[in-house]
Amino acid sequence: MSGDDTISVVSPATTCVASFEAPATAGTAACDKTKVPFARHLQLCDTLDYVSLPEKASHQLRSHTSSQTLPDAPRIGLDSRSRILEYSLKDLDTPRLNKFGEKLWWASPTPDVVSLSQHTVLDRRIQITEDPSVHLLWVEGIIFLKPLPSYLTSYAFWEFLLDASSDDTNRDELLATCLGFLKNYASLIQRRSDFHLAQRHHLLSGLEDVSFESFVAFISSFDNIPHQDISSRWRYGLIHLDALNFHSAIHYRRWHLNRFEARWATYFSRFFPVILFIFAMFSVMLSAMQVIIAAKEAEETDNKGFKKVLGLFIWFGTEAIGWSIGFGAFIVTWWLGFLVNEVWHRKTMQRRVKKVLKQDRDAS
Repeated sequence: MSGDDTISVVSPATTCVASFEAPATAGTAACDKTKVPFARHLQLCDTLDYVSLPEKASHQLRSHTSSQTLPDAPRIGLDSRSRILEYSLKDLDTPRLNKFGEKLWWASPTPDVVSLSQHTVLDRRIQITEDPSVHLLWVEGIIFLKPLPSYLTSYAFWEFLLDASSDDTNRDELLATCLGFLKNYASLIQRRSDFHLAQRHHLLSGLEDVSFESFVAFISSFDNIPHQDISSRWRYGLIHLDALNFHSAIHYRRWHLNRFEARWATYFSRFFPVILFIFAMFSVMLSAMQVIIAAKEAEETDNKGFKKVLGLFIWFGTEAIGWSIGFGAFIVTWWLGFLVNEVWHRKTMQRRVKKVLKQDRDAS
């Protein structure tokens, strides 16, 4: 920073949301989008200032360090506003999932995101990802989580983001994404055990010196952010990856939205149990038919003992066919019942999200 530059720090803004202890309500009033959603003293990253440059009649982010780069992004300099916005949007936004809009309810979402400790109870392993579209997706035994970027906890960054004097076209989109991302993190980290899990799995890698109390004081500001103020992806919380890929094939004619198998053998192995079941059922039925036909042809013998054995074969073959058909019908009926239950559950989630959005609009 040149010594000839005259700079002044932009005045702090007041907080606009409720405290951590206050329970979230459906009719939360809309947050004032001209004010930073937390007080300056609650920020966790204090290495940035949003300063005024009188000679340029504009404002700019400045770092307390000599690197003059965005925290957690050493390749992004603070001298280019457009580049900061472009990087932040790429780092946090989920354009492919936002295209789903309200159709995300098909992908079996769970709007109420449970805490990290609860995920360990459900035997889900935390897998780090830097892809925001994979954040809060889960498959059997794994939940994918993106680390919290430290620049999101900087008061100066939010002043930069909320600067009404700028004409950035993506500002509102990025704001909705940031609010939704932090609102979900407020659900993931609720207690000290969640905080320690986040530290252990490097979800807070840029905030090593932050205490649990300081983190709670900051993240609680995003507890009651209304659904209408966040992007459509983050309204639906936790999403099952397989269901998302399945409905991606239906709605967008893509075989999958996200696939992590490195080998085709691993990818196709998931279909083997179903294929094996169908093959085994038809194999049993065809073999039983062959036994029955062969026994019928040999029934003309005069050997009474052999006739009894043939009758046993015919009975056993008929039973095998009947049990195979019955078991197959049971599996199909169970699958249809499961499908109906899933559709009902997802429709309930959709109605719930719509109700919350309507209450938020009425409250505002």
